[in-house]
Amino acid sequence: MAQSNKLIGVAAAALLALGAAGVSGIATARAATEANDSASDQTPAYEQVDSFVMFGHPYSWSPIDDRTVVVWATAFEPYLVRIVYPSHDLRYVQSIGVTHFTSRVYAKFDSLQVRGFRYPIESIYKLTREEARNLTSRKPEATQPKPPAVTEPKAPEAENSSPG
Repeated sequence: MAQSNKLIGVAAAALLALGAAGVSGIATARAATEANDSASDQTPAYEQVDSFVMFGHPYSWSPIDDRTVVVWATAFEPYLVRIVYPSHDLRYVQSIGVTHFTSRVYAKFDSLQVRGFRYPIESIYKLTREEARNLTSRKPEATQPKPPAVTEPKAPEAENSSPG
């Protein structure tokens, strides 16, 4: 009887230790996930706005990545628009649409239209003209064209004139 109580005590201690290790592993994984989420959300500290005025269609637009676009409502008013879902076609389309029922475009209500698909607007940030130019002028190295490789033309080999 004493041995069975001792065995139960050891088993309970082992289960308690395993449970504590599992909980700490979950907590560590959750903290790592939260750190990755905050690191992946690299939107700089621009002034966030709920909406902006736009009559008709955008004056201009430039994709930053698959989820971010700089939309120029007029020639003097750029906005950074972040969509909820990535649009892999965003960098390759000729035009986009912006839905709005009044003369204002609202975050979490309106959407960008890319090749017939609607992508809800997650957030809108007001930019200065300089910030917008800096964002659109920065291109990832993968998208910049590489200069052509310059190859030196080979000099014609001197004909070997061997006496024959």
